[in-house]
Amino acid sequence: MTLSAAPTKPLAKALVKPRVHRHVVKTLAQRLLDGEFMPGTVLPSEPELCGMFNVSRSAMREAIKVLDSKGMVTTRPRVGTVVRARDYWNLLDPDLLAWSMELRPSAELVLSLIEARQVIEPAAARLAALRATAADIAPMEEAFRLMSRHKQSQDFDAFNRADIDFHTALLRASRNIVFQQLSNTIGAALAYSFRLTIARAREPGASLSMHGEVIDRVRMRDSEGAFATMTQLLNIAVVDLGLSSIREG
Repeated sequence: MTLSAAPTKPLAKALVKPRVHRHVVKTLAQRLLDGEFMPGTVLPSEPELCGMFNVSRSAMREAIKVLDSKGMVTTRPRVGTVVRARDYWNLLDPDLLAWSMELRPSAELVLSLIEARQVIEPAAARLAALRATAADIAPMEEAFRLMSRHKQSQDFDAFNRADIDFHTALLRASRNIVFQQLSNTIGAALAYSFRLTIARAREPGASLSMHGEVIDRVRMRDSEGAFATMTQLLNIAVVDLGLSSIREG
């Protein structure tokens, strides 16, 4: 019996399609994020979109479904695909944050992220001081070690990655189920805020010693000290970035 060769074209399609699909979704999302299509407007028709991206109707429909799931658009019978108001957009979606980062950073969104962190992370630090085990603290210590090394070498991209690891480890160390779940998605939000931080802060990494103090407070079971130190750490970010005037303006 002779075995026939496996067909190559369908396999090639299967390998290419995910990349094409992601390109269509990303490009459309960034056009929305950049204000090319304003809320309330109707996107070009499906045939027009297919022509713009040189993709099939099924591929375009799948892309629109993804944007719908992220709250950016909705499809209405006899109307078409309508851009939703930004209040409905899931701006904390890791994809949207990553795609936003490739555009100009929104100072207002960064400040909103920091304000949320000012509420969540001090509370997580307090709980970590009460509940964290040595195994919970170890990832924070490792992240701090890497931050120290990368600050010394002036590798601030690597420093920021270690900083993200520190903050997500802190959320996990709180042993609060909600905070632990937030740690799975907060990385993209932190990366977004760090992009603006590294560009505008007077001295990136200047708050390194306070990260170490948070670990010390957690290790010593000083819940109020951990809360206060984390609060101070996040306040530094607002001052360094000069973002407090955004709300006042």
